Amino acid sequence: MKHTIFFKSILASLAFLLAAGALFGGQKQLSVRIDGLSCPFCAFGLEKKLKSIEGVEKLEIKVNDGLAILTYKDGAAIDENLITKKIKEAGFTAGEIKTIATKEEKMDGDKIGLSIKGMSCESCVKRVKDALTKIDCVHDVDVDLQREKATFVCTDTKFDKTKFVKAIDDLGFEAALEEE
Repeated sequence: MKHTIFFKSILASLAFLLAAGALFGGQKQLSVRIDGLSCPFCAFGLEKKLKSIEGVEKLEIKVNDGLAILTYKDGAAIDENLITKKIKEAGFTAGEIKTIATKEEKMDGDKIGLSIKGMSCESCVKRVKDALTKIDCVHDVDVDLQREKATFVCTDTKFDKTKFVKAIDDLGFEAALEEE
């Protein structure tokens, strides 16, 4: 009888731990803006430093965007100060560090669309994307040159949406909010 109760309590504990792991576990991704990143050789040196961080499972460096995307193993601790230190050791300056929503975690907020006139190349796309990404509440930015459109998620539902238009207009393009 005592063994049965003990066994049931062990099973209940294991079930709880598995459920907690499914709820709170999972890979985390961070996006780190890196100033001074300009070529594949730079990216190689930076990659060596960032991959040495315990818990980093995957690393993607986007030289043209000046970004590093770090994917951490399940349950790994994320130390933003260590990331900043490693970037500095590689000879670069760390900018904003953002958590990226995984497919399992959908970013809450308003989906915003902007029509943008005047973009003519990928450099224009990058400038628009960079301007939007610098706004604190903006995530998941996608800029489409062919369709002359930008879409993104704004996590601050009270944010003045005309500021998105102004940020793009200040670059020399003509932006307008799209109706939902």
